[in-house]
Amino acid sequence: MKKRVALILVLLVFLILIIVYFFAKSRDQHDQGVFLDGHLIGEIDSIITINNHHYISYDLLVENDLLDSYFDGNDSTIYLYQNYERFTVVLDEKNSAVIQTDDNNSVYISTNYLLGKLENGYTLNAVGSSVFIEKNYSILINDKAIWLYDSPRSIFGRREKIKSNSEIIQYESDGEWILGRVGDQVGLLKRLYLNTSETIEEKGLFQSDKRKQVIMAWDFFTRQPTTFVEGPLYPSLNVVSPTWHAIDKETRQYEDWYLSEYMKHYSDNRIEVWPAFSNSFDPVLTSEILNDASSRQNLIDQIIGISKNNGYRGINIDFENIYLEDKDVFAVFIRDLYLETRKENIIMSVDVTILSSSPTWSLFYDREIVGRYSDYVVLMAYDERTRPEHGIGPIASLPWVETGIVGLMDYVPASKIVLGLPFYTRLWETINANGGVTYDVTALKLPSADAFISANGFVITYDEEAGQNYGEVQIDNIKYQIWIEDEISLQNRLDLVHKYGLSGVAAWALDYSKPEMWQLIDDNL
Repeated sequence: MKKRVALILVLLVFLILIIVYFFAKSRDQHDQGVFLDGHLIGEIDSIITINNHHYISYDLLVENDLLDSYFDGNDSTIYLYQNYERFTVVLDEKNSAVIQTDDNNSVYISTNYLLGKLENGYTLNAVGSSVFIEKNYSILINDKAIWLYDSPRSIFGRREKIKSNSEIIQYESDGEWILGRVGDQVGLLKRLYLNTSETIEEKGLFQSDKRKQVIMAWDFFTRQPTTFVEGPLYPSLNVVSPTWHAIDKETRQYEDWYLSEYMKHYSDNRIEVWPAFSNSFDPVLTSEILNDASSRQNLIDQIIGISKNNGYRGINIDFENIYLEDKDVFAVFIRDLYLETRKENIIMSVDVTILSSSPTWSLFYDREIVGRYSDYVVLMAYDERTRPEHGIGPIASLPWVETGIVGLMDYVPASKIVLGLPFYTRLWETINANGGVTYDVTALKLPSADAFISANGFVITYDEEAGQNYGEVQIDNIKYQIWIEDEISLQNRLDLVHKYGLSGVAAWALDYSKPEMWQLIDDNL
């Protein structure tokens, strides 16, 4: 019996020794690869090492939002953007900044080349066989020797003993334990005996800044002006944006309807002129230009050349109706154009719509890129409904506008946002004829809307949900409905400007105005 017990004890001891041995061996094979603030985001195969120099998977960096970048497959070129500079890497055999796998399906980019080019203040450290990308961390020193653990509160979770006075990078802490790095190993350490020597904190993407408050109106031109007739100078108006520049679909050159008398008139009255450059709202033309690197650059060169020749203080980029698949290349266009406007000290504003599910109306805007690579972002907060099939209702109800502001602020700082104001409305007609119902809609400038309402005896009530006055009248077999853009709806919108700390307003359009609206803007802003 005693022999049997002894044999069992020997076997148990032997088994324990085997377990401890293999467990210890497994501890030697700690995780290797790419770490982001202490968390493994890429296995060891996401790194290629040549002569002790590391290359990281480009796709891995992009997927984790670590690069502000665009890969142009047509030209085999990578564009990297950092601190308002563009770095270009052409994929060829002579370029030491990148390497491609034999099947050319994967691109790896040099850690040396990436220094100073990662997003949002990330630093990059190659240690051993791993690469550590870090932003939020503290540097600690341990007073005594301590253990690095894989799992807390278990002797079997111990990986390695860390000698005293070692440098420890702390990423996270729950009070008793920290997630940290010692050399090329990441694990858990007890907070006891650790002293902070330095803390590295994240720098916010958007810094609050003071910039000019913009009180703008687009000036809608349908043809090239030959003479200039002075219009009224509205109180508080400090920027006008004439629609002088659209892409000619045949020549692919920008039309230039510049008028020196116009420029002088507004300049003499301390009103800046920021002409609008559009894409003619043609998705096919826009796609063809943007997807060709030389054509895209030519478009940028035209904008800069015209702006310098005409002495523009600022410009407005009004690109609309673009294919969703061109979202990334449109973002490249915005980046590259802004880099040039900064060099030339030209203010650049960019128009965007309210967020919606529409691919060509809303989703093609990369609002984060637009917010970063512009001086102002103008929210075109109108055209909630444009046709009867959208439903009869206001073109910019107050909740819809507020939702649009809040949605844009997820990507753009409030100090850059200019709220677009509709100085027009739509008259909806429901027509009962021949036993059926048809619908029609007409856009009206503010004075025309007021005149139509006054002449036809509309019954006016306040629509609480829309935040504006509503009128309707039945004339013969036609029911007319209109949501009125007046001082009441304008006041509600100006309240939103104050509520969210926006940078101003932009009215569509200058010749749709009436003096009462501008006086209210002047009183508020």
